Amino acid sequence: MTDWLTWPAVDLEFEFRISRQTVWRRKRMAMKFGRAWCDESGEALTPYRARELYTDEGSEYYGRELTFRCEDKDCRVRLTPVGIYMTRKSKRALHFRTRDEHNPDCDLVQPGRAGTTVRRPPDGEDDYKPTNFPTEFVLNPPKRNRTGGGTSDDGGEGTDGVTTGGSGTGGGGGGGRQTSTKTRYLDEVVDCFLSGDDDSKRREFTIGNKTKAFTRFFKKAQFFGDETGLIYYGPVDSLKVYKDKGVGLRFAEPVWIDKKPYRIRVYVPQERIDASRSRKAFLAEMVELEKAIAAKEEVLAFFVGAYPERVTIEKPDGTSFDLYSADLASIDHLSLTFAKS
Repeated sequence: MTDWLTWPAVDLEFEFRISRQTVWRRKRMAMKFGRAWCDESGEALTPYRARELYTDEGSEYYGRELTFRCEDKDCRVRLTPVGIYMTRKSKRALHFRTRDEHNPDCDLVQPGRAGTTVRRPPDGEDDYKPTNFPTEFVLNPPKRNRTGGGTSDDGGEGTDGVTTGGSGTGGGGGGGRQTSTKTRYLDEVVDCFLSGDDDSKRREFTIGNKTKAFTRFFKKAQFFGDETGLIYYGPVDSLKVYKDKGVGLRFAEPVWIDKKPYRIRVYVPQERIDASRSRKAFLAEMVELEKAIAAKEEVLAFFVGAYPERVTIEKPDGTSFDLYSADLASIDHLSLTFAKS
C-alpha cells in the first residue's frame, strides 16, 4: 500500500509538470510575426504589402484572401493574417500569427538563429509589438506594375524582404536593424508609433529631407504650427463629402491663431481618389468613418506630405468662413485607426 504521506509530493510534482506543459503550449500558440510566406505570390510579404494586394484593383490578387505560411522553407506552418482584410483598421498593428506547432528546427522559433526574434505575448494578450522599424517613409514611391509585383527599380524602396527590417519578424526584445530600410506604407509607420517598442522609437527616421528621432515626427494636428514636414494626427469629428470634389475630414481640436480658434481639416481631392488603385477600399473606409462619427466613436486620423494652409470656404447661403486645410497628394498619405473594429 502506498504511504499516504507521499501523496502531497506526488500531486505537487504532477501539477507542476502539467502547469509547465500548459504554459509552454500557450506560448507556442501565441507566436506572432511581421512577415509570412505567401503561397499564391511565391514570396515573403509583410502584412502591409498583403493588404495592398488585397485592396489594389489592378492586382491579380485583388479581393482574394491569400494563403500565408512560415517563412522557413522547411517549416511552412500555416499562419493567420490579423487585421489585413478588415475595412476598419484598428489601433492593433497588422501581423501574422500561428496556432499550430512549427517544425522543431524552424529558424524563426529558435532564439538567436539567423538574427530572428519572435514575440510570445502572455496568455490572453492579442497585441503585436513591432520592433523592426523602417528608417524612412517614401513620399513618392514608384508605381507597382499591374500584376501586383515589384517595380523595375526600387526608387528608394526595396522589396518586402527589405522594407520592414533585418529579420522581418516581431520580437520581444533585441533584434536590431542591419540595413537602411524604407516603406511606402503610412499604416506601418503609424502602427510602429502606436504599438511599437520604446527603444526603436528613439532611433532616427527620415521623411523627405528631414531626419530626426522617430517619435518626434508625430505632432498633434492642433500644434501643426510648431514645424512643417511632420506626421500630424488627432481625433476627427466630422466627414464632409463634396460631390465630385473629394472628401474632407475635420479634426476635433481647433488651432488657436491670434487668439481665435480655427478648425483644421485634411482634404483628399477627387482626382487623387480616382487615380488610386485602392479607390474602392478608400471609399468603403469613408463609409465606416461616417458610421463611427455618427456613433461618437474615436477615430484617429494621421496624414503626411501636406501642411495646413488657411483657406476661405464659401457656403451655399453666400456666407463664408476660414479654416486650415491640408490637401493630400495621395490617399496613401492618410491613415485611420478605429477604436472599435
